[in-house]
Amino acid sequence: MKGILYGLLAALQGDQLAAALDRGRLRILMYHGFCEDESAGQPWIPAYFVTRSQLAQQLAYLSRHWKILRFSEAVERLCQGELPPRVVCLTVDDGYANNLHIAQPLFQKYSAPATIFLASAYIESGDFYPFDRLRLIRAFAAPGLQPTNGYGESLPAYLNNPIDQVLRDAEPPWREILPKLTEAQRRELRPLTREELRQLDPRVIELGAHSHSHCILRNETPERRRSEIETSLDRVAEWTGRPAHLFSYPNGRQGDFNEADKEVLRARGVLAAVSTIPGANRVGQDPLELKRYPIGLFHDRNSFRAEVSGFRTLLRSVAGS
Repeated sequence: MKGILYGLLAALQGDQLAAALDRGRLRILMYHGFCEDESAGQPWIPAYFVTRSQLAQQLAYLSRHWKILRFSEAVERLCQGELPPRVVCLTVDDGYANNLHIAQPLFQKYSAPATIFLASAYIESGDFYPFDRLRLIRAFAAPGLQPTNGYGESLPAYLNNPIDQVLRDAEPPWREILPKLTEAQRRELRPLTREELRQLDPRVIELGAHSHSHCILRNETPERRRSEIETSLDRVAEWTGRPAHLFSYPNGRQGDFNEADKEVLRARGVLAAVSTIPGANRVGQDPLELKRYPIGLFHDRNSFRAEVSGFRTLLRSVAGS
């Protein structure tokens, strides 16, 4: 049913009508990683990735019908009440190497600026992100068996436990499967290196912070939360040679961050921070709690248009009410 509605919206150019009538609101798209088309059906590819061809189609559409602004510029103009109509921003969380090798050439082709938020610990170490480790551990587990930490205990849920516990308990099975990873898995899921950061084109890429270890802040002590934020800001400043003024909350749902976290950001001069709460941003929106629309493998042409217009979020809210 939703597919029919999305198709009808596209046929009637409802996405363009919504943009024309809804001036002065900033739409921020949330990407994570990118993969080759042939990898899309693999169980180890996250649903929040998009394929090379999907990204090309999406950027072609946005470049024709929307104004893609650099995130930092768009936030400044929103706060000043001077945002032009039809503005959309591209943000990318985590810092996968595929951001450079798959996405950057397309960002350059379509002159589409994007902001990449880096989980700095993995840029330094080269280790896979914790959620990808858990996904790969499960992918390699024998059918019907629940992966354990090597002591017969189930692995802790990433979203509900301190990051140190998640990494510690995942370490034994992770070390066991690490030599078994395929070249495609390593290529598609590894983080950027510091050398690769220097290959990012500043004309289309700006960098922000995404915590140090990609912990969910609500699962950590106040001291650890502060350290996670400040360390990631320090690392991004070191790597770019200028202060880091942009931040993305890991997971970023309501309750994953709080006023104390925002106060840390303010004290460090952060100008804008993004959540994963869906929606567009009006004048007066707290710049340290900006909303975004999630983009993933589940978006075909019509549902992507519906997402950018806000129609898909509206349908989800109505269905959930």
